[in-house]
Amino acid sequence: MEAPQGGSERDKPNPSSSPTPIVANFWKGFDLEKVKVILDEQGLRIADNQENSQKNRRKLAESTRDFKKASAEEKLSLFNSLLKGYQEEVNNLTMRAKFGENAFLEIYQKLYEAPDPYPALASIAVSTNFKKASAEEKLSLFNSLLKGYQEEVNNLTMRAKFGENAFLEIYQKLYEAPDPYPALASIADQDIKLSELESENRKMKVELEEFRTEATHLKNQQATIRRLEERNRHPICQYFEMEEKVKETVEMKQRSLAEENQKTLEVLKEREQSLQDQLRQAKESVSTMQKLHELAQSQLFELRAQSDEDTAAKQSELSLLMDEVERAQTRLLSLEREKWVLSSQPLPGFYGVMWLESPLHLLLEAFPPTILFLLSFLNVNNSKDWPFTVGSLPDHQGLAFLPHPSNDVDMVTANEDAGSKKSDNLDSNSILENSLNAKEKIISELNRELHNIETTLSNEQEEHMKDIKKLKVLLNEKEVAIEEMKKELQARPTEKMVDELRKQLKLMQVLIYNSIEAEDWDAATGGEEMSKMEHLLLDKNRKMEHELTQLKVKLNDKTALLEAAESKTEELKAKVNEQQKLIQKLEDDILKGYSSKDRKGNLFDDWDLSEARGSELSENADQKHISSDQDQSSMLKVICNQRDRFRARLGETEEEIRHLKEKIGLLTVELEKTKADNVKLYGKIRYVQDYNHERVVSRGSKKQAEDLEGGFTSDVESKYKKIYEDDINPFAAFSKKERDQRYKELGFRDRITLSSGRFLLGNKYARTFAFFYTIGLHILVFTCLYRMSALSYLRNGPEESLTGDKILNLPHAT
Repeated sequence: MEAPQGGSERDKPNPSSSPTPIVANFWKGFDLEKVKVILDEQGLRIADNQENSQKNRRKLAESTRDFKKASAEEKLSLFNSLLKGYQEEVNNLTMRAKFGENAFLEIYQKLYEAPDPYPALASIAVSTNFKKASAEEKLSLFNSLLKGYQEEVNNLTMRAKFGENAFLEIYQKLYEAPDPYPALASIADQDIKLSELESENRKMKVELEEFRTEATHLKNQQATIRRLEERNRHPICQYFEMEEKVKETVEMKQRSLAEENQKTLEVLKEREQSLQDQLRQAKESVSTMQKLHELAQSQLFELRAQSDEDTAAKQSELSLLMDEVERAQTRLLSLEREKWVLSSQPLPGFYGVMWLESPLHLLLEAFPPTILFLLSFLNVNNSKDWPFTVGSLPDHQGLAFLPHPSNDVDMVTANEDAGSKKSDNLDSNSILENSLNAKEKIISELNRELHNIETTLSNEQEEHMKDIKKLKVLLNEKEVAIEEMKKELQARPTEKMVDELRKQLKLMQVLIYNSIEAEDWDAATGGEEMSKMEHLLLDKNRKMEHELTQLKVKLNDKTALLEAAESKTEELKAKVNEQQKLIQKLEDDILKGYSSKDRKGNLFDDWDLSEARGSELSENADQKHISSDQDQSSMLKVICNQRDRFRARLGETEEEIRHLKEKIGLLTVELEKTKADNVKLYGKIRYVQDYNHERVVSRGSKKQAEDLEGGFTSDVESKYKKIYEDDINPFAAFSKKERDQRYKELGFRDRITLSSGRFLLGNKYARTFAFFYTIGLHILVFTCLYRMSALSYLRNGPEESLTGDKILNLPHAT
């Protein structure tokens, strides 16, 4: 009796260990409604940021499209505005990313330190419902509560998902991490099973004590001993089976955890190696791209310098040409003025007439002013005989002619001496014709050379523009490649991330194998601050190890208790065997004595009936009858006591059955209520989901967020979904309404026939009764008809025979 008391003292709940007050205090200070308001504001701002970024992207796309379509001169003016637009977009995107990260970190810091409210709520719900439910109903209630809470948690997580980039990064990091829930669930199941085994062990001990007391009182009852053996054997077998199952599950979980941890370590090592290879390749590619970029920049600078030199040379040449053109125009104006002066005053002598009638004068009047800039390349010869001289170009490319300004006085003197030189007219005329022909040839050659120079200049300009375009294309390609390399470098893990992964790998090794000693751990973490997550994981690992040791100690205690119980059961079995032998021996002796006395009593009865004996024999017979009556009375007492005990047991079982029926009725009522409540809750959940969807759509989000932690469909959910849809089905409601209306429209007789028909067809006993009743009624009717027909035949038989004879004899009489 001491063992159950100790077990009951151990099983008393500790109020300090329950997390209910801690959870209540935290969520009271958390102020969930205020946090919801803040989250709504942050969600609206995130939606506005998304819309603004989309608008800015469209503007930038249009501006880049216009920039590509613009010419080279317009691109220089549009480049600054386009660059400013991209810089503003980059700043806006950085602000948006910072805002999203800050919002996520705020809610993460608040929820990271939050205790899980599920154990407290589950313990309260389970403690209230489990007191009223059986084992199978407990499991079903536990599963339904767990699924309901999981659905509620999934709905809350769907509302809390607004961190964009941070959540994706954390999801990518945690995607390959093993799930600790199966191990924790197995440990919780083991605790529950151990508690159940402890309760069963206590019950077994109590029953063993009861069996001992009953064995002392009922030594002569073999049936009760067998029943006790059966009742004793089943819990022990169940206990052994449960213990073996617990051991197997623990070993399987340990093996599965070790395999999963080994796989995760291998995956992490492979990932670290691949990340190192990618980092090395990225560094090499970055170095090569930097070299290529430097070469491209140097080539670009050289080409730009060369193009600048060419443009400067061209501009200097153009400026020189423009200066020469201006000088030629001034010279042309002065010549035209002199021409008009000479034309207004006729030239004396032969030279004046010759000048006015010369083809050179006509040529100067006929040529446009644009050809005069070529005259700046000509060399002017100082001739005293003729004002227009013939010279050669600097490069011996041709000849040119221009009137010399210093020959005006010579012309006047020549005109004065015209009379004296008339004899030289023919010679001078031939000279002028020759010079005119030579100058026409020179002009044609100059035109050809000018055309060739213009064509070469246009070709060089086109080639130069093509080279500039090619260089710009190469520059754009290099810039795009550099941007891609930068993006690739940004996407690849940094050295800090690699160090963090190494730390996590070491931490996993510590958590799984405990392979690092305290000194090695201090050396590994020396000069570096461990994060809160690592501290929490280490603390959790220590707690789990402590709990594992406690469970091992409890298991050892249970094995010791089991061994003690086995020894006690062996002792009880030995005692039961001894008692069975004694009971068998006593029963045999009683039967032998009763049979011998019965035979003697029968003989004496025969002698009493014959009345041939004397008084001595009659006295002996009376004594024998008295002894046999005493034996029968003792046996009757034993049987009566057994009957009373069985009657008491039967009353107890009937009372238990009555209580169980009452409990079943209450549980069925509660089950119907819970089913109706669950259907209502499912309807509310559907309403909340639709409301959340409408709110997300009204805020402007064009793409509905998918839940990575989204809800799951289960059998319970599908069952209540079907019930809910059947309840809200308009066709079913309409058919039910029509059926009720038609039933109300029926008459009284039709209602009675319909209700009686439903009753007879719906009840098994009513159907059997109606079947046998109809058969019996038909048999009764047939028997009655047969009897009536027989009686009528017996009554009317002779009369009918006589009348028949008379009728037959009538023709003979006639």
